[in-house]
Amino acid sequence: MKGCLLFLLMAVLVAGCSKSDDKPACTNGFSLGRDRQIIDSFLQKNGQKELFQFDNQELVYYYIEKTGAGTTKPTIDSLVSFRYVGKLMNGTIVDSLTVKQPPTAPLRNFSPGIRVVYAISKISKGGKIRLVIPSSSQFGCTEVSGVNRVPPNSQLVYEYELTDMTPSY
Repeated sequence: MKGCLLFLLMAVLVAGCSKSDDKPACTNGFSLGRDRQIIDSFLQKNGQKELFQFDNQELVYYYIEKTGAGTTKPTIDSLVSFRYVGKLMNGTIVDSLTVKQPPTAPLRNFSPGIRVVYAISKISKGGKIRLVIPSSSQFGCTEVSGVNRVPPNSQLVYEYELTDMTPSY
């Protein structure tokens, strides 16, 4: 009898922990190779292919539009003010942020998913950089809601500008 009660209790606990709304993992995402074909075609069509470089470690394209004033670039502990806008390749804005002056937030506080640290650490105050992020390096085949909807398998274009910074020493 004791064994039956224990079995029944375990069955109830297991049933209570399972979710009926679980979605299967997405399996139809683009490979990095397919993403790169799409992005290369997009950059070629817009006359920008020669401007962008592909970073094999971060798996993103980048173009430093303006290096900024001076040679001091922020580190992870620098206090920064910046703005960015994220768009689909068709120009639809899906995300944006302005961190106002004076700089009070260390660069380390910002989400790695949108590549803020990577982008901002490549430029000096007043600098601008653009990233094109393959879907396989961002959201994959998952749909995401932001300012506007990010459809599955979307390549994203982010533009960053470092408006001010206080270097760490």
